[in-house]
Amino acid sequence: MSISVSGADIGRIVETAAIVGSILATLIAAFIVYLMVRPSRRPKREAEPAEADELWRIVDLMDRRLEVLERALADQLDSPRRGADREQTFAPAGQGRDSGRTK
Repeated sequence: MSISVSGADIGRIVETAAIVGSILATLIAAFIVYLMVRPSRRPKREAEPAEADELWRIVDLMDRRLEVLERALADQLDSPRRGADREQTFAPAGQGRDSGRTK
């Protein structure tokens, strides 16, 4: 008993393998994308009342700090700098007080 395979048969086998391989690759890629975007199955934890109060306290504190920062910035923009300060600001790096050099 002998099996003979022609070139056309090999071509059909390769073509079928390519089609099946591309379908499998597409399904695997779709499954990976599904795993990445699906919603979490874990139940969401509700914030405890004490925790929520602490978060609101922090929000209020940051609000007050932002108001102080806005006022300071507005004061700085409203009052122009004096001549000596302005000259020191535009001084070369080696001559200014913030040159970063150590003596």
